[in-house]
Amino acid sequence: MNTEMKWNEDRILPSFGTPASPMDAVMTSSMSRDMQITLSCLQGIVNKKQPRILMLDAETNEGPYTWPETMGLKWIEQDALSVIKKYIGESAGAVLYSEERSRHYVNLACTAAGIKGAVAMTKKVRDELMQNGISFKIVEDLTNLTMTSRKEIYEYLYKKYWNGCTHRLILSQPPTESFHLRDLCTATGCAMVFLENRDENERLVYEKFLSDMEPGKAIAMGWYTEERSGITTATSFGLSTIPADHFCNPTVYAQDKPIHIRAEKQSPDVKNKIYAALFVSDGDNIQYNERYMRVFWDKTAADRGKSCINWTISPSLVDVAPDIMNYYYDHATDKDCFVSGPSGLGYAMPVNTLAEEIEAKNYVKDDNNFVKYVSLSNRYFERAGLRAVTIWDNLTENQRDIYTKYAPFIRGLTVQLFTEDRESITSECNGKLIKQLTPCYCTTPEHFMKVLTRQVSKWDKKGPMFIACQFSIWGKITLKNINEIESKLNEMTSGAFEFVRADDFFSMYYKSKSNQQ
Repeated sequence: MNTEMKWNEDRILPSFGTPASPMDAVMTSSMSRDMQITLSCLQGIVNKKQPRILMLDAETNEGPYTWPETMGLKWIEQDALSVIKKYIGESAGAVLYSEERSRHYVNLACTAAGIKGAVAMTKKVRDELMQNGISFKIVEDLTNLTMTSRKEIYEYLYKKYWNGCTHRLILSQPPTESFHLRDLCTATGCAMVFLENRDENERLVYEKFLSDMEPGKAIAMGWYTEERSGITTATSFGLSTIPADHFCNPTVYAQDKPIHIRAEKQSPDVKNKIYAALFVSDGDNIQYNERYMRVFWDKTAADRGKSCINWTISPSLVDVAPDIMNYYYDHATDKDCFVSGPSGLGYAMPVNTLAEEIEAKNYVKDDNNFVKYVSLSNRYFERAGLRAVTIWDNLTENQRDIYTKYAPFIRGLTVQLFTEDRESITSECNGKLIKQLTPCYCTTPEHFMKVLTRQVSKWDKKGPMFIACQFSIWGKITLKNINEIESKLNEMTSGAFEFVRADDFFSMYYKSKSNQQ
């Protein structure tokens, strides 16, 4: 039985050993925020040898026990002090910090703790532990540091600790998030930062870290102060970001397990009809995969399987949480299809169409780095069995050439573009279809029906029509709405409208072209 963490070169994240049975579990609501941080750091140190500590998130959407039960884990629920007392001897000691001058000292302390095999703690936690007979040594004391700004703190982190950190992973994590990802920080010895990329001075500090990371092998996880400035900063260095700031227990869930990919079926014959591929948003976010997607998936079980739905999901789950990916694969109907969220392995934004500039801005500085990103994504497409990818927001002509060449496993791509002021764009590159999503990120059933009706009304009935569309998981559209919309459009076209799987959508498009030749 494998018990220890392994980080092979072909993985973006390490795999952790077989969890102990039973594990020692602690409900997060039973602890103070500072105690959660200390226990999470200890969780990473301990689980590196073998997963034995489980954090039960009391505030998670799907419930604290849902995934542990799904994964077949066994545990005994205990109080934090008992667990810390049991395992504190496996750490090198404690890195002491204070948040009086800035909350960002917690990220500095966790980074130092990961390098030293220690745990981060405040004086208040130290005093509480000592009062309960839990002794340890202080391996580093950060409480005398006088820096107050984010820029100063993370520049200090870069100068003092970055060389000792792994450069395969960086965590961009809000200091207000108490225990999420901190176990991964101490287990891997990576840096944990949180900079404002809209501020040029702070962005330059983050770019120091990113410039030392190798595209195609390294990745960022967590989140940013603001979405587009953070994602595009990482993208400009050939790196993507796995949204994960609320993700729980990566040192338990990151296992080396096969993905239950369904055998592919031959795509249907093409008829003189309107074929629409419907995509669901936000699957690139692994905390969404873990949390709200599970709630939405389970509560809509009665409505799934009536219309074809293409669910975006993160290819990173192959490493991060294969049991989560397998749950959806195992409970999918034949009409549930999985595709990669934007824009491949992790969230990248090659072209920001909503930039402040009048014209869309390209953030890919180096095409060679983009080749590495796409090649890495393709490897995970194949491992996850994902045949289509949504791109956020767009690709230049050169980037389309790269993506279609270096991601041969996919059958086609969609782009967001975030515009409905022109007809849906259809283009091809290297024999692959790149289709604009119209509507894109739609939030209401009324708007969705309106845009699709407008497109359907332009069908000339002389051959098949292909439409790609998307709705936001956070809007008011339900699967019941989708089933009703398909029925209405089918009636409107005398039986000629159909939602289809994305893998079939692209294959059928190519068949239709072949039939025309």
